[in-house]
Amino acid sequence: MACQLVLFPVNTIKTRTQARAIGAPSRLGARDFTQLYRGIVPDLIGAIPGTALFMGTYETLKKSFGANPGVAAACGALAASVVLAPMELLSRRMQANRMTLWTAVRIAARKREFGVGMASFLARELPFDMIQMSAFEMMKSTARRAKGGVGEAELAASETAVIGGVAGALTGLLTTPFDVSRTADVCAGSLGLNPKTYPGGLRGLRKLAESFGVRFFFRGAVPRMIEISLGGMIYFTVIERVRSFMDAREEEAKRMKSLKRGSPKTRGGGGARRTETPPKLV
Repeated sequence: MACQLVLFPVNTIKTRTQARAIGAPSRLGARDFTQLYRGIVPDLIGAIPGTALFMGTYETLKKSFGANPGVAAACGALAASVVLAPMELLSRRMQANRMTLWTAVRIAARKREFGVGMASFLARELPFDMIQMSAFEMMKSTARRAKGGVGEAELAASETAVIGGVAGALTGLLTTPFDVSRTADVCAGSLGLNPKTYPGGLRGLRKLAESFGVRFFFRGAVPRMIEISLGGMIYFTVIERVRSFMDAREEEAKRMKSLKRGSPKTRGGGGARRTETPPKLV
């Protein structure tokens, strides 16, 4: 949630860059830098349950079933998409068209559009989460081995932040074409495309490539990299601190449970342990 509040203006600039009409001036105007928090409400509404679904699925599959980070992240993205996809649709339309939340909800409900662009959403989110989580876990393990020699040394918050930032920037750049496709799906009208005939999904991706060339797919790449890099620094630092806290609590609970279960009261010295029994009454 902290990431959304701090970085949402960067996200808005990125979305408006991607949703700019074909043939419009390439540089953003002064109006593009107004109402930068337009669309923050649905984004926040989706962030809490979406993050909970993603991390719950990710950690469960990784810890309980031994899934590798990429597979666990893909499953987490699928679980979170139920909440995140419709909320993102509302948020992007509010950002691009400067409409109110009520207007965005009313239009989407009337046209039954809450599922619009789900294919492009998953085409972006699945590789995004797989690359980001795999890159983060790999760089974290490498850094821990370099620091401790056995792969178990804890990283400082600053080290975690740097790794999270690098993983975020790399992932943001590589998945920008899918993000542009997602914006085209949910904001086709803003781009000057006909929402009724634009195919969307992978077919839409092909149509955009044929019509506008490869360069089109890197619209908004710089603000997207900045947003996800800074977001990764915050997100992974917080997640790792919470994970360390929860692991410590779990280990302490196991230790206390083991002590209670395995140690009856005894008396006596160093020889064989003798269970203490109460004296008989005469």
